[in-house]
Amino acid sequence: MEIKVITVEELREQGVNKTVNIVLDYLKNCDSIYVSFDIDSLDDSIVKGTGTPEPHGLSEGEAMVLITGLVSDEKVNCLELTEVNPILDEKNKTAEIAFRIVNESVKCIENN
Repeated sequence: MEIKVITVEELREQGVNKTVNIVLDYLKNCDSIYVSFDIDSLDDSIVKGTGTPEPHGLSEGEAMVLITGLVSDEKVNCLELTEVNPILDEKNKTAEIAFRIVNESVKCIENN
């Protein structure tokens, strides 16, 4: 299976919920899904606490819908959130965003 790449622009054009459906459909033949989310995919205006800040990246809301949508699938057996660097963070903002994403994801998993 090839790795499917969906750009931020594509995600925004088709919408986050449709993107979630496209990803899960692409992975439908997998027995289990491991989700790894790099915090540096968020826009550099909201996350400074990462090694590779990304201009024009995802908003916190887009990331929240994307990740919670993915972990709602029963095949997802792992979620990791990476690239948070507290040394580069400003007033713990990146860590707080990461916590909110993980917290909402856990709520989704508990509700399934």
